Amino acid sequence: MQYNTIDQILTRDEKALTVMAHDIKTPLMAIVSMLNVIKKGYVDDDAEKIKDLVSRSIKQAESLIAMLNDILDYALLADKSKVNREPVHLSDVFKDSISVMRTYVDQKQILFTYAPDLGKEKYIYGNRTFLLRAFNNILMNAVKYNKEQGSITINCRENNHNNIIITFADTGIGIPEEDLEKVFKIFERGRQARKNLDGSLGLGLSLVKQIVDFHFGEIAMNSAVDKGTTITVTLPLYKKEK
Repeated sequence: MQYNTIDQILTRDEKALTVMAHDIKTPLMAIVSMLNVIKKGYVDDDAEKIKDLVSRSIKQAESLIAMLNDILDYALLADKSKVNREPVHLSDVFKDSISVMRTYVDQKQILFTYAPDLGKEKYIYGNRTFLLRAFNNILMNAVKYNKEQGSITINCRENNHNNIIITFADTGIGIPEEDLEKVFKIFERGRQARKNLDGSLGLGLSLVKQIVDFHFGEIAMNSAVDKGTTITVTLPLYKKEK
């Protein structure tokens, strides 16, 4: 069964709630455990150990915040009447997303390729915050499941139907063909991704699909194990009056 909104999760599947509670509980327990080590004085004489425990606690807290943000976004998208729409300049969204991802890309020495004027003078009628979240989620997956010194390439082009077609291609671990149909479903992860669990709820690409649907667009994925993944997002363009 596929779940498309938070309402369907809450009303149709107690197992989904169990998964959600477990995934949220895990980083919380880790935080409590590490802070207790400090509180009980086990590392009083080791400043580096204290610093390490605090850093790890912060990382777990950031993971938890990301989970909760995904849940809140799902809840908001369940009632689309509450989401503001306006003309959104794609170039600005790309610039912000690339800026956010730059640190992660550099850490893995990934070759990041895109045109400087990506999305220039192209507008989408929608919600800037959600479009940024969608691009960030796609790029974060491209980084997370990529190889050291791999590559990520972003391209976009306009077709004859007044659509912008955006491709995000990476050289990562890829996804088996039998798992491709699962990637946009809530709480689903492919087998390759499960080997690289990061504490997330598995909402990333499912949330991306919700956002693309909200903008009357389409999303597709092509992937091959050990060769990489390409995600294609097609969005209707908005002709801004001059």
